[in-house]
Amino acid sequence: MENNELIKAEENTGILDFSNQSTSNVNVETHSSIKDPKVLFNLETNVDVKLNDIVGESIRVKDVLIRKYYKPLDNPIINEETGEIEKDTELKVSCVLIDENGKSYATGSKTFTFDMMKYLGQYGGASTLKDGVDIKIIKKAVGEKGNKALSFELL
Repeated sequence: MENNELIKAEENTGILDFSNQSTSNVNVETHSSIKDPKVLFNLETNVDVKLNDIVGESIRVKDVLIRKYYKPLDNPIINEETGEIEKDTELKVSCVLIDENGKSYATGSKTFTFDMMKYLGQYGGASTLKDGVDIKIIKKAVGEKGNKALSFELL
């Protein structure tokens, strides 16, 4: 990786006509330390391991691909008293990690993805991945009901 900056690209899927295929009005925001479009495409369509399958294991992360998907709600949430729209978009995320051997690991966990974004944002972005970052995949408690969400801790 020559440049250690995270690459941000904004796409609007659904603006191209694919003949008889239905189009989508989902907006996609991509953040990645990977520049090669072929590698990005392959990571978006095929990964080696689901992070949920390796809870408790460690990975040395060298590259990251994070995608945020914004989809308009079919039925926006409207405040009944004021008539104002409270929520009109649904957010989904995906995070793909690549280890030092090129193996890819994926999750759709918002908690994991937001924790990774927080780590990269606070500690130098892709430059922190240059030599690799050792993480352990964990489940952490969220909320008061005892629920657990996928996350990681630094080693």
